[in-house]
Amino acid sequence: MGKKKNRKHSIIDGLPTDLKEAVEEMIKDNFTYREIVSYIRKEGFEISQSSVQRYASSLNQTLQSLKLAQENFRAVMEETEKYKNLDVTDGILRLLSNQIFQNINNLNEEQMNEIDFETLMKNAVAVTRAIAYKKKIDADTQSVLENGMEQFQSVLYETMAAERPDLYREVRKFIREKQK
Repeated sequence: MGKKKNRKHSIIDGLPTDLKEAVEEMIKDNFTYREIVSYIRKEGFEISQSSVQRYASSLNQTLQSLKLAQENFRAVMEETEKYKNLDVTDGILRLLSNQIFQNINNLNEEQMNEIDFETLMKNAVAVTRAIAYKKKIDADTQSVLENGMEQFQSVLYETMAAERPDLYREVRKFIREKQK
């Protein structure tokens, strides 16, 4: 079974919000850990260089994950623009499915033994349900659109036939010619 991770509480997390935000900006701007420690101490808080290093490492990992997620989302959006019948939800579901399969394929034997297969199966079922639900919604939406179009067309033709029979005949003739 998978091990539960302890929740991390950093000294920096306990700093006042404005100071924490300033420290995060310093980390993003590649200030040295020594410079960051000095800044925090000038603000009246005691902190070690290793605490800053651990926080910076965690922050950079989070930022990298965010950057990867943004790149993946951008790729999904580009793909959905290429294919008329592919919407964002389809793209995201395809990306998730692909990511799951890649992660499983890249597991070594030790990692395979540590996997909680019950959770994995629940997640796989959830993705499958999401795909099935999406297909059902798409089919229902298409049916509603087609019914609405048929009703609109029927009212339009009836009104046109009653009020402008010459235009009605012309439109019908035009449609028949285009259907050939």
